[in-house]
Amino acid sequence: MTITLFEAKMIYDKVTCLLLLFSIVLLFSSISRAQEHEEKELGEAPAFQMKRAEEDYSYLQDKENSPYEKDVLDALKYIPFSQSGKVYMTLGGQFRPRFEHFSNRFWLDEEDFNFYSQRLAFHTDLVFGKHIRVFGELYHGYISDEEEFSEYDEMDLFQAFVELKIPLKSQDLVAARLGRQEMALGANRLLGLREGPNIRLSYDMARVIYTHQQTVVNAFYGKEVIPLFEAFDNAFTFFDEDENNPKVWGLYSQFKIKGWQGMNELYYLGFQARVSRFNDVLSKETRHTLGLRRYGKLGKHLRYNSEVVFQFGEIGSSTISAFNIDTDWHYELMQTKWKWSPGLKLEYTSGDRNTDDGKINSFNPMFVNPAFYSLAATVTPVNLMAIHPSIRAHPTKKLEIYAEWAIFWRASREDGLYRPTRFLNRPAEGIRARYIGNQLGFELEYEINRHMGFDLDISYFIAGKFVEESGDEKNILHIAPTLSFRF
Repeated sequence: MTITLFEAKMIYDKVTCLLLLFSIVLLFSSISRAQEHEEKELGEAPAFQMKRAEEDYSYLQDKENSPYEKDVLDALKYIPFSQSGKVYMTLGGQFRPRFEHFSNRFWLDEEDFNFYSQRLAFHTDLVFGKHIRVFGELYHGYISDEEEFSEYDEMDLFQAFVELKIPLKSQDLVAARLGRQEMALGANRLLGLREGPNIRLSYDMARVIYTHQQTVVNAFYGKEVIPLFEAFDNAFTFFDEDENNPKVWGLYSQFKIKGWQGMNELYYLGFQARVSRFNDVLSKETRHTLGLRRYGKLGKHLRYNSEVVFQFGEIGSSTISAFNIDTDWHYELMQTKWKWSPGLKLEYTSGDRNTDDGKINSFNPMFVNPAFYSLAATVTPVNLMAIHPSIRAHPTKKLEIYAEWAIFWRASREDGLYRPTRFLNRPAEGIRARYIGNQLGFELEYEINRHMGFDLDISYFIAGKFVEESGDEKNILHIAPTLSFRF
């Protein structure tokens, strides 16, 4: 399908409004620029981590000799409870307001869908010397239109775990965590943070982390936390076998091979759900995953990220045999003014080859971030072939722009189209067309200062032949400007 003149004008008008909003943000950022030019002899304080539990503020024990610039909120990051300063508390949090516009969500012929959402998070990290700490985090998610899974939750305990660190010989370390916690491993293809929606993904989990130089090994067993809508109603299910929360367990290693460029990841993951649906099967699922990932840099300019995954197990009386191959390459033109970086991503994710044959070939992305292919969360890596040419640029140190053209096909004509995280959205129903459509995506990230950032995500999905033949086929427009304040 082609873009009509009316659709083009609609996109132009909305993008113009968003650019005006971004201009206002740039004006406000001038305040932070004045502060940046002060105390240039000191380095910037460490950036806030995506996983807030991984932040370390022990350097504030000796503020006079700190190698970093002072931050106005340092007083919240280090609150000592002992004379030695080794027992202390850290406070932190986030406020993330977002406005979203949808036209024809999931290709349905509907009126425009506009809503406001916000995330409020607050965490404490209580450190008892080098060996023990207790971390807790509260989450609140609000959406103006209606209550939606992973978007709305009045208030609940998102994380609450105890960590014991045991130093071994040399610089080796073993850390054991027990309780509610988030976990993201590798490229987030199977175990992601679910950063797009208001409520991120966490697990009731026991986890052991071994670290030796560049080698990290994670061993874990846990259950997904299902976010409900009321206050403090997300049950702790680690010891409750009667709950239906999906289970995950595994061994995940990251290591470097001497003489080889880049890093390696080798892993096994187990997954179990009381009810799963793939193509012609609806039953209990037990799935095992073996994966290998290679990533890093070749020479000065070429970055790569490649992963091969194989899955086996059973769903009801059907056996599983599925796989995923993914490769992502980016060439960095560092000498150019905007540091352009063209890229190409190729992906093949298996789908079910035959119905009623006692076998399921549909890949299970497990806990992939719904925003894996943009915040519109339209498709997910099940029964999918995709090509993603892209371009990334850095006009300034704090501004990053990314544009992508993604083209999607069904890998198997016998399997349907799935949406995040692993729900069958449109069954095959004998339709032979493979072409799902193509999506134009644009992302802008601007770091106003250390605490505040502005993101803009725009995507336009042009429906292909399979979408046209399986139901409503309206093109999808999604626009999402987002502000974020962290402390």
